[in-house]
Amino acid sequence: DVVYTFFDSVPRSMLTTFRCSFGDCSTSQGTPLFEHIQREVGTEASVACCAILFLVTVGLFNVISAIFVQSTMLAASEMDQDKRISRLLDQQLWSTRIYVLMHKLMAMSPQHEAPDRLSDQLEDVLGLEVPAKTVDMLLRDPEAIAALDDLDIGREDHPFLADILDPDNSGSITIHEFVDGLRRLRGQARRSDIVSVDLMVRCIQRQVFEMHGKVINAESNSESNPAE
Repeated sequence: DVVYTFFDSVPRSMLTTFRCSFGDCSTSQGTPLFEHIQREVGTEASVACCAILFLVTVGLFNVISAIFVQSTMLAASEMDQDKRISRLLDQQLWSTRIYVLMHKLMAMSPQHEAPDRLSDQLEDVLGLEVPAKTVDMLLRDPEAIAALDDLDIGREDHPFLADILDPDNSGSITIHEFVDGLRRLRGQARRSDIVSVDLMVRCIQRQVFEMHGKVINAESNSESNPAE
């Protein structure tokens, strides 16, 4: 009679299954319902009831939890990506942080003096060229590191920044190389970066082939028309 009280109708059965799924599978007297099922109905019904509750608790609830967690993580990832894109497109952020870096770079350069306003010495700023080691000194300044972080330039690139900003390996970095290099370093690596490098390599490859062909032709002409 105790068992049939909890399963005497479809709504009552659904309520009992719902309660048992959340761990409240007991009678009004506080005794476990499974013991009554085992005693009054038998082992088969008890095993079937345990299997149903196991599938509901472990199977269905875990699937629902996984979907919820996945949706939450996806939404968080999209929000983070939107914020990152917004920072990359923020011209005011770029202008203010690059101003800080240029001002400190001039202040640390032994050949230059940093003015109060860079616009007062615009010609000197445009002609600025500093040794690569000055960039290494810049990376020891907390304010400069904070500016690089605001520009989404990864900390893992900081130790190699002097080499990255010196593409011709001349040992010195011009202000154009400094600004253009930092602009390209912002954010994560994108597909367009790889495609751009691939196209440049192909262009260089074509030029090398053309030069090679001209050299071969020059050698052939010299062999067919030796100097007298």
